[in-house]
Amino acid sequence: MSIITPKSYRITMSASVPMYRQIAALPVQFAPDGSLQLYLVTSRGSGQWIIPKGNPIPGLAAHEAAAQEALEEAGLVGPVMPVCVGTFEFERTRRLSGHPCFVDVYPMHVERQVRKFNEQRQRRVLRCDLETALCVVSSKPLAALIERYGRQCGSTRRAIGH
Repeated sequence: MSIITPKSYRITMSASVPMYRQIAALPVQFAPDGSLQLYLVTSRGSGQWIIPKGNPIPGLAAHEAAAQEALEEAGLVGPVMPVCVGTFEFERTRRLSGHPCFVDVYPMHVERQVRKFNEQRQRRVLRCDLETALCVVSSKPLAALIERYGRQCGSTRRAIGH
């Protein structure tokens, strides 16, 4: 049976293998030439390029929590679609190291970036095209999700759900 605890967001599938769940925004924007642009942030621990993510926030829907993470980590503002476009798994490198974490991803249409945001001294933000994003993201499951979503958006010339 699965159990979610508000403090740690731990999901226990069996007594011996705890798993964790997080929420992420996949921030996208279309450039004036129609090309898809993505926003990535560096993780605080390893400095690897990832998407804004964090723990579920009590009282907020998952897509609202994703919007909050994008604002805090990258200063991004815009609507986040309430439909999860995929989930990827990664191993925690800081706290809870060695336990799998599943991240549910919600697409965000970036309208603007604010000048000052909570974690701007702890992270870098990169706006880039799909090919660059696929080159710099080191997590293969995240890169596969980004590629699938990016190709879908590119073929329709609009963000899914927007």
